[in-house]
Amino acid sequence: MRFTDVELDLGDLRLRTLVTTDAALLVEATSREPGRSLWGARPVGPYSLRDAQAALAAWDPATAAQFCLGVLRGRRLLGAVGLMPEHPGSTELAYWVRPEERGRGIASRAVIAATLWVHDELAVPRVWLEIEPGNEPSLRLAQRVGYRFEQRMPQHCRAWTHQDAERDSRHDCLIWVHTSDGTHHPLSGAPHQDAAADEEREQ
Repeated sequence: MRFTDVELDLGDLRLRTLVTTDAALLVEATSREPGRSLWGARPVGPYSLRDAQAALAAWDPATAAQFCLGVLRGRRLLGAVGLMPEHPGSTELAYWVRPEERGRGIASRAVIAATLWVHDELAVPRVWLEIEPGNEPSLRLAQRVGYRFEQRMPQHCRAWTHQDAERDSRHDCLIWVHTSDGTHHPLSGAPHQDAAADEEREQ
């Protein structure tokens, strides 16, 4: 399958692969973002055109293992889902929703659609989220859409307060998983129920 051609129809929303020519969409979508976005720890806040081009190049499915699906309504980018294959049979999922669209169930719908697509189309049995322990909205989202807690990983995640990984601080991360072998509840969740779980990203 060519990941550059992925498109999922959710009715009023659609998910499709983002590529480097979508840089202007990313600039507009992050224009009110005060924090980090899906595409990396730097920059914090709005992206310049150069920032957007570099970020999307790093997520280009034609050259990198990871890729992202934009969540669009019409031509407007509302958010994105990032997919990062860890090894055969396991893929990490991350998500981001633009600030003014949070609290509307967009992240829940996108996570459900992307998870089902990874299971069904890529035949990947394990999809997982990496969440900071204090991120209650993302923890609620994970539980509501059918993910289950797997483990706490002490000092696993970077805080990204320093560019040098050796000098950066670290914190615990919680791993939540969804599998296609029937050991977890089916993906579900009303789009607008407890929609405050639409966080900036899952970490």
